[in-house]
Amino acid sequence: MKVSTTWILPCALLLAACQLVTSQDEPGALWIPVRITQVAELERQNGTAGGSSAEGIGAWFQNPSSQVSAHYVVDQQGVVAQCVRERDTAWANGRIEAGADPWWTTNPNAVTISIEHVKSATDNSNELTAAQRQASWRLIRNIIARNPGIKAAWADSTGGITGHYSISPISRERCPGPFPWAEMFEAIGGSGDAPCVGTVTADALRVRAQPNTQAAIVATYYNGDSVTISERVTGESVSGNTGWFRVAQGYVSAYYITLRDPKPEWCFK
Repeated sequence: MKVSTTWILPCALLLAACQLVTSQDEPGALWIPVRITQVAELERQNGTAGGSSAEGIGAWFQNPSSQVSAHYVVDQQGVVAQCVRERDTAWANGRIEAGADPWWTTNPNAVTISIEHVKSATDNSNELTAAQRQASWRLIRNIIARNPGIKAAWADSTGGITGHYSISPISRERCPGPFPWAEMFEAIGGSGDAPCVGTVTADALRVRAQPNTQAAIVATYYNGDSVTISERVTGESVSGNTGWFRVAQGYVSAYYITLRDPKPEWCFK
């Protein structure tokens, strides 16, 4: 998994088979080690929803009562702290929730590299500072250079970069909060073309062979299912909405889909 599929995302103290590592991956980062288990893989961006410094968040991760950790912390002054080696598992992601992106089929902690961005607001409403952005983009470039399995693009089933909301859209819908995704992708030389993803709101949504309710039913989605959309077309009006989305098996009415941010303009216009 480490080689083939990797994500970057922005440690519970697991005493069984754990070790205390002694050096960091990122040159110049503060080394604030926590006890860990094993292997990481994608990249996820987080906001801390409180806190003031990388050192303070790192110290909290070292506290056994925190039951949490991340690979990196980037504070508003641009200070970077590393708490878990990239090859090892940090504990920042929680469980996969209803409506999560469909490629999350295993424990996200085991396949991600997590970056926490210090935000003093408990709702993660702070924008990243200039120093924070510069430090974070440099860190992400370095992580990708060290981990060829991570692609510099929006996450999908083959890896990439996303936010905590991708895993936990209910409890972490505001994580990382305001985040300059386009600027980040430009800075790391990647592809910032966001996928169009939605969540089914109907109890049972029929997938049709054509964009109308008389066409053959080819599949069924259920409330909370996540769907990846490849095209928006005009079809039969459903409760005043003439939009239909092309999905893997056919077409679904846009009336029963809530689009998730960030989303490309073509997806909703």
